[in-house]
Amino acid sequence: MLSENNNLRIEKKTVVIILLTLLVSTVTEIAIHYLFLESSGFMLKYAIWFLYFNISISFLTGTIWHFLAYRASITCMTGMMLGMSFGMQTGMMLGAIVGATNGFFVGSVVGTVLGVGVGLWIGLRSKTTMGVLQGLMSGIMGGTMGPMISVMMFSDHLTIFMPLYMMINVAILIITSYMFYEEIKDDKDVNVVPVEIGIILPIILIITIVFIGIILFLPKSAFLIY
Repeated sequence: MLSENNNLRIEKKTVVIILLTLLVSTVTEIAIHYLFLESSGFMLKYAIWFLYFNISISFLTGTIWHFLAYRASITCMTGMMLGMSFGMQTGMMLGAIVGATNGFFVGSVVGTVLGVGVGLWIGLRSKTTMGVLQGLMSGIMGGTMGPMISVMMFSDHLTIFMPLYMMINVAILIITSYMFYEEIKDDKDVNVVPVEIGIILPIILIITIVFIGIILFLPKSAFLIY
């Protein structure tokens, strides 16, 4: 069974992971702007979408880290919900951002690859077949629905809708983490094995650079006003 001290330590560290990820991604973007892209104004043109990216990647990283920190047996239903939530929210959040900057095709490809990848990974870590299946299904659904929302609303107050959209997605991730904790808190065999922050932050740095490259170099739909 989880001790109160262990639980409190993991929950506090989850918040730290979210804040550090937000800091690393933001600092990386600012550095790239001043070092390489200041004259083009690229980072300023897409500033709002980089902000949404930073929020998305920080909460995705924090909640996934929270899940990985606990080693426990979980039910098939919980595994299904974990695969579905992480796969769907990854595709929905990141796919919507790339859809708004590059269009439906690139947004769908990026959203689907990331959504399916994360959903499959979480499903495998949950060690349930339904977790894997739901991760795959939700990843491809969220990966195509995210950019679809951006493209369909592009000329109809998308920027006003996005804060609400992001808040709901973040809330789903937080509730998913709470659901997982509720499931395993009374398990006598649960082990706490958190991933070190020193491993996570370089990965976030690389992901941020790759994301900038996706927006900068991949094709853009002709109708986009950017």
